[in-house]
Amino acid sequence: MAVTVIKDVSDYNFSSDLQKLQFTTTKSSVKFTLTCGSENILSETYVPDVTGLVTILQLDELVEPYLSANLIDSFSYVIDDGDTPISKTFNVQLCTAESPLPAKTFDENYFLTTLIGVKETSIGRKEVLHLIITAATPVYLTAKYFDSSYNITSATSSIAALSDLNKVLSVDVSPALFKVDGKKLLEYTITAGLRQMRFKVVDVIDAAPNLLFTNSFGCQETLYCTGTHTLAPEYTRSATRSGGMFRNYYIEETRVFKANTGPLTPDMAIWVHDLFRSKEIYILDGDKAGKEIAITESKDEQTNDLDNMPAYTFSYRYAQTNHNILQLPRAGRIFDNTFDNTFE
Repeated sequence: MAVTVIKDVSDYNFSSDLQKLQFTTTKSSVKFTLTCGSENILSETYVPDVTGLVTILQLDELVEPYLSANLIDSFSYVIDDGDTPISKTFNVQLCTAESPLPAKTFDENYFLTTLIGVKETSIGRKEVLHLIITAATPVYLTAKYFDSSYNITSATSSIAALSDLNKVLSVDVSPALFKVDGKKLLEYTITAGLRQMRFKVVDVIDAAPNLLFTNSFGCQETLYCTGTHTLAPEYTRSATRSGGMFRNYYIEETRVFKANTGPLTPDMAIWVHDLFRSKEIYILDGDKAGKEIAITESKDEQTNDLDNMPAYTFSYRYAQTNHNILQLPRAGRIFDNTFDNTFE
């Protein structure tokens, strides 16, 4: 055989796994074609080095744009040296993070988030988990409550039965869904097969901004910032003298916000980095996506001090060009719903 594949792709891969494809050939050149469905992504003729080796790098950057819609798709490559072509079809799941586990193993054991640990939440916040299943899977809730007799009780119940296979599924696990009259929800754990995610319910704290962002798996998660939130609009003015008068003929307004996450647990401090690397972020309007924003600056230093409670600061602006946005009043609010929590 004139072509021998040295480093191949797996049958099922995270997109971040597609860093290198290597093969050798005895021919002076070889054609490589990469396709998604009927669409050619790459079609090039390569000349091997003196040892006959061809190395194709960063295939992840080629396939990721094709995964934005469905998050999982099928790809094929053909290596043709003019004699007997070698081909392979493989599946790719969007994941921009490097995983120590194979994609299949990760999907079977974890939800699609970089938060490996406990997440703090409050009644009224929106929480959603995403997962991929290969067999029908029930989703269970195990919750702990503090009752009126000052006892801590627990309850387990089924909250969903998932049956759509080999696709990204979402389950609403907002704490308000698990409230019980006369009891205070302390914490709850969501279980789906081998996957588990624990939520600790803290007292309601005013939060702003409330963000919805796309994580490393292409799934949307929420973050509620409880630290200081400020607004400092910036104006760029262009002026001229006309008819003996000095006038501004162009004013560009940029509403620059500065936010602080508030104290984070060690698990959440690592997870919040996914917000800072996200390319799609929205202000939450209730439990739905509102205005799209773009983070312009972030500071996320951490230390290994035992008493360290990290709290990160970042600046952001609206993604749209027009920042002169009319904010309609809401009951009990003085300012806009994306800024502060001041009452009069």
